Amino acid sequence: MPITRLDAVLTLALVITVGGFCSLRAQTPEVTDRPSTATPKPTGLISAPKKDETEKNASTAVDGESTTLDAKSKRSTDHSNMPGLSTTSVRNFPVRTSRTPVPPSPQGGSSDDWQFGITPYLWIVSISGRAGIGNLVIDTDQSVTDSNVEINFGFMSTFDARKNRFVLVTDLQYSDLSTERASLAPLFSGTRGSFKTFVLDPEVGYRLSGNEKAFLDVLGGIRYWHVKGELEFSPGVLPGVSVSRSRDWVDGVGGIRARVALSEHWFITGKADLGGGGSKFTYQLFGGVGVKLGDHFALFGGYRDLNVNYDKNDFLFDMSLHGPIVGVAIRF
Repeated sequence: MPITRLDAVLTLALVITVGGFCSLRAQTPEVTDRPSTATPKPTGLISAPKKDETEKNASTAVDGESTTLDAKSKRSTDHSNMPGLSTTSVRNFPVRTSRTPVPPSPQGGSSDDWQFGITPYLWIVSISGRAGIGNLVIDTDQSVTDSNVEINFGFMSTFDARKNRFVLVTDLQYSDLSTERASLAPLFSGTRGSFKTFVLDPEVGYRLSGNEKAFLDVLGGIRYWHVKGELEFSPGVLPGVSVSRSRDWVDGVGGIRARVALSEHWFITGKADLGGGGSKFTYQLFGGVGVKLGDHFALFGGYRDLNVNYDKNDFLFDMSLHGPIVGVAIRF
């Protein structure tokens, strides 16, 4: 019976093979549907899936993968309910991105940047006081509106720069002014005085407080003077005489500068300082009102009084230079 035994052996092998294949087929859905990652519960523990849920997932996997994909999408969507976060699922790992808007950079440059300004202006100067060379002295109290006062040339401008609270201010003015008047003394029939003044006023300062509506600066520096005086005495009882001389000196000065906005366009501004050293005493007062013409231009008008008392080396210049000012401020 060798053939019968061989048939039995082959039959047994075939049954074992088919049984193993069916067993492997039955286990495949359970392994395939097992999630790659599990969403942690609030307690931090992961529970094993129940038997009936496993069988349900296995049967669903036989029909297709649509149910599994829906479950993955639902797990990804659950994270999107967190306020301020959006969730993107990559292989079931949530990636969070912030929705907080990034604030735009401030307009007009950073506060650490240098800011510059130049202010050309016209100063309608009047002079009042005494001037003398040697033993010859004249008194004057004249305005440029008088017919006997001449302005031959004048140039005035202010330059300023600021970075944070550090401030630089430089004022420059040059004028050539002549006056003529009848003499009250019987020795001469008349007098004429001509004065060329150059004043350079560089200062450094610190902004004590300031914003878009108001600021207050404390300033300190020097005031350099160059004055050339020419005095003419017309002949009377005595013959006519003409003398000229110039002097240079430097005064130390300190003061404040301020500006306050009255409205969106209108503002008031002012500056005051005092000092001495080369002269006996000097001071300056300025006040004005202005209007803004955009972000870079402003017109202003005001009144300025610059006083100095110098009396050294046979040269006297005890004068007040005063009068209205109009100008334009340019920022860049």
